[in-house]
Amino acid sequence: MPSFTFRSRFREGQWRAFRKFMLEERRDASSRFQVIDAERTRIGSIRVIYKRDERSGKVTEQRVGFADTPQDSSLAKLLAAYTALGGNPFDISMFASPDMSVQVDVETLATMPSGGVLHPQDIKYSYDQGVTDGDASLAKFKTSRLGGKHVAEKEKDLLGIMQRGRKWITKEIHWKRTRLEELIVKLCDLREQLDTEVEDLIWATYGDMIGDPGYSPDRFTDSLTAGNIAYFFDSAFRLPNPADKTSVPVNNDADEGEAGSVNMDVLGGYPSLMSDEDVEDNTAL
Repeated sequence: MPSFTFRSRFREGQWRAFRKFMLEERRDASSRFQVIDAERTRIGSIRVIYKRDERSGKVTEQRVGFADTPQDSSLAKLLAAYTALGGNPFDISMFASPDMSVQVDVETLATMPSGGVLHPQDIKYSYDQGVTDGDASLAKFKTSRLGGKHVAEKEKDLLGIMQRGRKWITKEIHWKRTRLEELIVKLCDLREQLDTEVEDLIWATYGDMIGDPGYSPDRFTDSLTAGNIAYFFDSAFRLPNPADKTSVPVNNDADEGEAGSVNMDVLGGYPSLMSDEDVEDNTAL
């Protein structure tokens, strides 16, 4: 069994082992961020610009341009190759980013149709049919455009005609469209994973370790940074030093109520946190 598999039930010795590992990793956050950021720069990013209705101000699904794609990035080069082979970059993906918005004066405006999320516009319930979804939020997936949720007999004829149209150019479709589209989407997915990893680094370190100005209590919860998590469990197991609340020394010889002694009052509220038996000393298992 791996040593750090515990989640909500563990001993003090297990916590101490994990605490040491977590805080040592925090010291490497800066170098880790630099490596990730260099990879993000190499990959680049894609953001589709959607047209906004002049009257309502609502973002439409009409795609009018791209942004945030440096010319020397991997994504820019793949898009150039895709376009050179006759492809339309708007055909690859909607490149939606949920909840992406811009601040205009005092108003926050969405930049993605449907908030960048595909979802039913309404959900209905009846005793006869149970739960039924309404039209989707994006035009392509609206079942009302086909007259509802059904399979028309004519679709069988269309399927055969389209299969014949594709059969003689299957390899060309793969190499000139599908393969490049898959590479572009995979790189976008990788970029998204790296962005998430950077956010986790910023959250864990308050942004101090990597010099990122993006840390804000509005985006992150202060109590869940690595330092505050360490203090939370330290002070759950042991009484903190009243003179320095960030320091929680472990002192098995301390009298009850002294700094470093077992914090019985708090431990009583967390039955899944356990003190160590003698045979469990110096192990995270």
